[in-house]
Amino acid sequence: MASRERVVGAAENVDKRGPSDLDPYEVDTDERRVVSAYCCTCEETATLLLEVGDDSPWEHDKKHASHTVEYWREA
Repeated sequence: MASRERVVGAAENVDKRGPSDLDPYEVDTDERRVVSAYCCTCEETATLLLEVGDDSPWEHDKKHASHTVEYWREA
C-alpha cells in the first residue's frame, strides 16, 4: 500500500552542516609540509611529505572514496 506522506529533503544520516574546513594537505601550498593521514575504515596510515604547490590528497583516499580519512599537519 502506498504511503500518503510526501518526503522532502535528505535522509536523517546526511550531513547538512555545509562545507567543512580545508584538509591540511590543501592549506599552505606555498611551503613544504608534513601531513599525517589515517584511514578510519581500514586503519592504514601514511606520512605525506608535500612539496611546494602540492595539494593532492593521499593516494589511498583517492582509490577508496568511501573510506573515512583523517588528515593532520605535523608541527
